[in-house]
Amino acid sequence: MSRHLDLVRSFLEQLEARDRREGAILAREFSDIKAHSEAWKTEGVRFTKIGSRLGNTKKNRYKDIVPYDETRVTLSLLQEEGHGDYINANFIRGTDGSQAYIATQGPLPHTLLDFWRLVWEFGVKVILMACQETENGRKKCERYWAQEQKPLQTGPFCITLTKETPVNADITLRTLEVTFQKESRSVHQLQYMSWPDHGVPSNPDHILTMVEEAHRLKGADPRPLCVHCSAGCGRTGVLCAVDYVRQLLLTQTIPPNFSLYNVVLEMRKQRPAAVQTEEQYRFLYHTVARLFSRTLQNTSPRYQNLKENCAPISKDASLSLRTSPALSATPRPPGGILRSISVPGPPSLPMADTYAVVQKRGAPAGAGQGTRVPSSNDTMIYSQVTPRSQRPVTHTDDTRGMTPLGYVPADQNSSSGPDAYEEVTDGAQTGGLGFNLRIGRPKGPRDPPAEWTRV
Repeated sequence: MSRHLDLVRSFLEQLEARDRREGAILAREFSDIKAHSEAWKTEGVRFTKIGSRLGNTKKNRYKDIVPYDETRVTLSLLQEEGHGDYINANFIRGTDGSQAYIATQGPLPHTLLDFWRLVWEFGVKVILMACQETENGRKKCERYWAQEQKPLQTGPFCITLTKETPVNADITLRTLEVTFQKESRSVHQLQYMSWPDHGVPSNPDHILTMVEEAHRLKGADPRPLCVHCSAGCGRTGVLCAVDYVRQLLLTQTIPPNFSLYNVVLEMRKQRPAAVQTEEQYRFLYHTVARLFSRTLQNTSPRYQNLKENCAPISKDASLSLRTSPALSATPRPPGGILRSISVPGPPSLPMADTYAVVQKRGAPAGAGQGTRVPSSNDTMIYSQVTPRSQRPVTHTDDTRGMTPLGYVPADQNSSSGPDAYEEVTDGAQTGGLGFNLRIGRPKGPRDPPAEWTRV
């Protein structure tokens, strides 16, 4: 886990080190990506022969965006009825090497049936749409979904709209019921309503929300996400790349040589012109940097302790990484507690795991409990207190609900309350202090009572 976070932090530090040179660096990187893409075509590394056949060219929305033969999606459903196997779409591999994404163009009027053949044959559960039907007065995508109270029939497929709700100001979620040969399936469509062609969104957070919502709807289903814009390359490539990096973070598989340059270059080997413009490439960097920053924040001890005490610090709770089992086994460094790493906000003092009772001499003879007033001549007497998480487990220790960082919440026994006590260990009662040492439980993981001091 710590190695994974070090790689995340290293990537952010590299971005910070670029300072004002970032624009020039990204421009050179993107220029190099385009040069590689052109070389693959001229040198015969990637072929587009099938999409360039006479019978298939009419199915391409743009003549310069033709799917690579090696990764193209081949349709078999309804071939026996005379429908061909071609659609302008490519598979893009995910972090585990599986066919995680289908990158495709927005359907044309005469390819609506092919689009739904694709969705049905490959069991697509979620469609990500990054364009509008019409942009700048030009048709960018044929409407392939039903409107309210008006089913859409294309070939043997009947599509009805069951629900349409806004996710936020930019994203609309539609739930469609698709019926084919008396079988019905639910398909979810997330449409980004305000992403300009060849441009970038105004809010990277909404892109993160979009891919996150897609996985919430998809659940554990292993079948691919269908991602499209108009051409199925620029905006589509950005969405695929953002989701790809997010999966690397969730699975803690960021490679030591991680770079977005390599991610985009690899995706371009599978789908032509994925991440089509330098502006989109720059936006991708900023979006991933935002994602990495959140990752560091959400996995810091400070964030974990706040979560354990039911004090959420962000409404984007679903963006936080799932806690890995490895995290609970992470050894504590000297000083006792895992330190925060690159967390924005006011710094907090590191807290030790050991505290002491100060000036706790027994009361004078005849004095009632709590009547003793300390004098300036008193000398400090310390007795070490070991946190419960580091003591041997006994029958009185309730270890249920142990959190990954070892912080133990207040006991839930009926006898516990705001003044519950921890017993002092290490034989402190025989240390000559003359009383049974018990001290008040801290009110929070970083808030010791005033009568404690650090040793």
